Amino acid sequence: MFDLKKREAFSSLANRFRPTRDTNSFLARPPYNKDSSLFHKFCPECKEKPCAKVCEEEIIKIDKEKIPFLSFHKSVCIFCNDCAVACPEETLFLDEKPIRKIDVKIEIDISSCLAWNSVVCSSCRDICPERAIDFFGIFRPTVNMLKCTACGFCYGVCPPYAIKIKERK
Repeated sequence: MFDLKKREAFSSLANRFRPTRDTNSFLARPPYNKDSSLFHKFCPECKEKPCAKVCEEEIIKIDKEKIPFLSFHKSVCIFCNDCAVACPEETLFLDEKPIRKIDVKIEIDISSCLAWNSVVCSSCRDICPERAIDFFGIFRPTVNMLKCTACGFCYGVCPPYAIKIKERK
């Protein structure tokens, strides 16, 4: 209980100095797709947008081109499969072994990361369900993309918004 209160106090203090989220960053598309070009081909014509309607975490939003994207500002992807089941065009689909990974790269901006700047912080590592964030000692976190599913857990808890979503190249 003491650790939780300490973290709440730290988050409250950090929020005062927190920069605003970069809203021009790369848009992550929903999981369960093998060909991202299908989003541009089929999604604009899809009238109902069932993937967004069934998302229990409410992270699937629709961009100005009428294509679904993920917004991790308030929640995370729990890989519940509902978006893929609801997709009428098979842009998102489940096969024998569903791809439980979002096709983006998660990076830590070392200039704004507290730990990279000698402040003891492990918010991203503590919440990561895949244990995909490695630290060198108590500082210098890095994302292990072999383990990372890009679920968004680390994105929302980072006090200075040092977690960045980038296009996987």
